[in-house]
Amino acid sequence: MDANAHPSEVFTHKFFAPPSYPGAIQRDQLLGRMLRAPPYSAVVIQAPAGHGKSTLLQQAKSLGETRGAVSAWLSFDEADNDMRRLGGHLQALIESLPGADGGNDESEAGSGGRRRLSDWAASRLARFDAPVHLFLDEFQALNNRAALAMFRELLERLPDNVTLFIGTRALPEIGLARFVVNNQALVLRADDLRFSPDEAELFFGQARELGINRQELDAIYRQTEGWPAALQLFRLSLASPSVRRSLSGASSPKPRELAEYLADNVLSLQPPRIQHFLRQTSVLTRLSAGLCDHVTGWQDSQSILLFLERSGLFLRCLDSDLSWFKYHTLFSSFLADQTRLDEPDLLQTVHQRAADWFHRHEMHEDAVHHAIAAHDYAFAGDIMSEWIDRLIVDANLATVERWSDALPLEEIARRPALAVKIAWALVFLRRHHKLRPLLPTLEAAAEHRVDASVVRSMLAMVVDDVPLAFEIIRDVAIRDLKPEGFRAFELGAAANLAGYRLLSVADFDAEREMLQLAQTYNRRGDAAFSGGYTVAVHGISLFMQGRLVDTLNLYRSGLAEQHLDLDKSFAAASLAACYVHALYECGELDLAESMFLQFHDVIADSVLLDFLALGYVAMGRIQLAHGRSNRADEVFGEAEQLAHSAGWPRLLRIAAWERVRGALLAGEPERAQALASRIPRQPEFELPDGGMIYSEMIEGDALGAIRLAIHTGQAESMLPRLADEIALAQKQRRQYRLIKLLTLETLALQRRGSDNAARRSLHRALQLAAPEGYVRLFLDEGEALLPLLRDEHGRLAQEAAGDAAQATLHDFVGRLLAATGLGADPAGPAPAMGSFQPLEPLTDREKEILVYLANGVSNKEMARRIFVSENTVKFHLKNIYSKLAVSSRLQAINAARQMALLR
Repeated sequence: MDANAHPSEVFTHKFFAPPSYPGAIQRDQLLGRMLRAPPYSAVVIQAPAGHGKSTLLQQAKSLGETRGAVSAWLSFDEADNDMRRLGGHLQALIESLPGADGGNDESEAGSGGRRRLSDWAASRLARFDAPVHLFLDEFQALNNRAALAMFRELLERLPDNVTLFIGTRALPEIGLARFVVNNQALVLRADDLRFSPDEAELFFGQARELGINRQELDAIYRQTEGWPAALQLFRLSLASPSVRRSLSGASSPKPRELAEYLADNVLSLQPPRIQHFLRQTSVLTRLSAGLCDHVTGWQDSQSILLFLERSGLFLRCLDSDLSWFKYHTLFSSFLADQTRLDEPDLLQTVHQRAADWFHRHEMHEDAVHHAIAAHDYAFAGDIMSEWIDRLIVDANLATVERWSDALPLEEIARRPALAVKIAWALVFLRRHHKLRPLLPTLEAAAEHRVDASVVRSMLAMVVDDVPLAFEIIRDVAIRDLKPEGFRAFELGAAANLAGYRLLSVADFDAEREMLQLAQTYNRRGDAAFSGGYTVAVHGISLFMQGRLVDTLNLYRSGLAEQHLDLDKSFAAASLAACYVHALYECGELDLAESMFLQFHDVIADSVLLDFLALGYVAMGRIQLAHGRSNRADEVFGEAEQLAHSAGWPRLLRIAAWERVRGALLAGEPERAQALASRIPRQPEFELPDGGMIYSEMIEGDALGAIRLAIHTGQAESMLPRLADEIALAQKQRRQYRLIKLLTLETLALQRRGSDNAARRSLHRALQLAAPEGYVRLFLDEGEALLPLLRDEHGRLAQEAAGDAAQATLHDFVGRLLAATGLGADPAGPAPAMGSFQPLEPLTDREKEILVYLANGVSNKEMARRIFVSENTVKFHLKNIYSKLAVSSRLQAINAARQMALLR
């Protein structure tokens, strides 16, 4: 089992529920609370080890199935903090439910396969008419923010017939409080799990051979206070005279002391050979006959494992074939502690042999764990060198980080190729502080014939040393190669960065060719997340050329082509931020805000500064456009916090200029000047070939300083500079920047009193912007532009009668005025019907439900008409709301009409 499993694949032993053991006490009272009607959305069993969480979950699973529920089980471990691995296991869990067909559902197909993991899970679960019970054990192993956020989203989207049963030692941060308050979730804690006196009596009554009397039973209950693990240890150890005598004592040991005392006696009652086996195998994360034979040097481990399980010695099987087993944490910890005290060398030998066995069977995760536990870091480094290529291209970056943290730096430095691949993971995870110790190894890698140039260029980008990144990437051979595997992944990233460099110098044709090459390498390398950057960079190129419609279409299709967001903190970060910005620029503020909120964590984790800045600038401006200045301050404040943590002074400057702009729009030029005076003066980037960094193309220091001067009485001095900037933007085909510069020139000329020249500049800007629908370029300059827009609208009205081009421009200016809410022309046209589309295409079924929705049909009646359950209708409605970026029926109907989905 698992011999050839990649980290992104599933480990089948994690799906096996604990078997029902003879003598287990049925917790009827607790089960009655857990399986109530109507069902809870979540039942959380939170208690320390040894309180019977897994046993209670197993009983709930069995009882639920007898009542018609379909159920599945998944046990988590620390490795599941890698979103790629977690996503694979969650998908396998849902697909293992009885009755699941394993195919794509219609909403998945309709959206091109791009779904958030939580949405995908909710979609599949909504297809069941029967109650669905998902059992998630050892939940405390999950501490990754993205993993917890995914379960928080899933809990919000769960169909009414689905219950999550969670076993955990710590209460998970998945938004339970609201569900508990609303009586939609139940939390059982340690005190709830303690056996009652009657249950304890029943438990010991099954072991009549012990001959336990009432006084002894009372003493046991008094000492254990009903703690299940301690009761089991007592039952196993009462054959010991010392344990029997201890029941007459008056002392009440602490729980840990009691457990250790009892476990010691349980161990001493076993035959010497069993004791030795228990000690030798106590540190194994999971056990099989072959592994135990290799570790102990014996040949009968399978029979011993079966004996231990039958004897109730805290060992449970992990599969129906009785091939894999696991000790209870409480018991294995005791055994390992005892062995560490008595035979410290033994455990190191066990770890070494276990590492060797797992490595031979290509179970890399377990092999690395045991090699590191044996302090055989050289062997661990060798295993990582074999394993890491697949981890990187599968986007299992958190796994790379976790195990590289456990390797001494000198072992990594001895393997430059391994150092390069670890650096890749840390680059994408934005772990700057962990990258610094690797720099000497990366710089010296060429001496060992290892090419570290691509990862060094990406590292320079991550720390925002753009000139160095561009300098390095220019010397990398990218074209006319046929790489495979990891090298193809690297060259795909190199081509992305080279395309970004070509974009900076406005060589858009070469940029397009380079990104096509990047796509080819991405496919050859089977990389899980490189493609997202390729789409994002090309979208930026289209946007800068003034092709907003093409930009929006590219981002929509790019998001649709992405797989489930298992790698959402990487590929989806760039795409989501760019899409938010493009939606904002075309005036779709509500859609843009919805996208930002949906992908907030993703954007905050964005690897490159410019992508992150796009999302935060757009979100801050949305808040200002809605008159929510306090919210805008919060957005820019969060961006500044991210800038400090990542070491990005340029992002601090971007946020500072946004605050300056906000003060100018609020009519506070003095405050704007004060804010600008506090922006640290730093030399601008001097990029090769006269390039311009993307943030500077859109806003940045130059445009911020020009705007400030215009609003503070220095418009005249800015006109020569604007003329030079306009000429350069026109020469370089930077259409977006040209429109913005012309708009600023309009304001400068207006301030100088050159009204006719101002109108000419504005007319030229409007002519360039109208075909693509660049709305915010004008509205972002505030009320100062309104009089000129009104004048232009009136003039165009006179010329529109016989001139289609002028009529189109007239409609566009009317749309701008209407969008301000201040100077709207009542006769002006509304935005063109159908000019904007949902975030994802609606399926045929969703369109059918949308029509019913518009006609006021109830959920129950919809279910009857289309022959599905009401739960399925509710799921489709949630999906429709998400795709339309709305939160109610009325909003959905209005949005659908604006998008021409309803007539």
